[in-house]
Amino acid sequence: MSCCSKGYCDFKFPEGPPLVDNSIQNLNATYQFLPYGSLLQEGEVVRIWMESGKTKTVILEQKLSLEVLAYGFRVSDDTFEKDLPWQLIAFDSGLDYEDMMHWRTHPLFNAQMLPVVMVYQHPIEPKPTLKDHWLSFLYKMRNLGHS
Repeated sequence: MSCCSKGYCDFKFPEGPPLVDNSIQNLNATYQFLPYGSLLQEGEVVRIWMESGKTKTVILEQKLSLEVLAYGFRVSDDTFEKDLPWQLIAFDSGLDYEDMMHWRTHPLFNAQMLPVVMVYQHPIEPKPTLKDHWLSFLYKMRNLGHS
């Protein structure tokens, strides 16, 4: 992993599901714009990551191939009828909205590589109940004398 612009250079990702190609803005991101596509497939369990090295396991719910227009994008799948929240996609991806919408004129644009938008489903993480906290406390108290 090369050094990034924010100076987080000394971390290694632990073993686990495959990582998405680019970093995201926050671990609660629902969307991600990947300018050069991805080999990951819908339904796959993947890890999104931040430049700080933090990761989160999510499910790749949808992978939408895009056609680059003069301004903006169009989803390549003709059966897809929903409008995408482009400002949220830019925010989650850590991109400037105008840079993303003018992707055709961006210096990193590559006409041979079609961009995609990844839609992530976050697994439900149960929050510990008061009973769970109490049992954990009792377990710790019981084991204090055995250490």
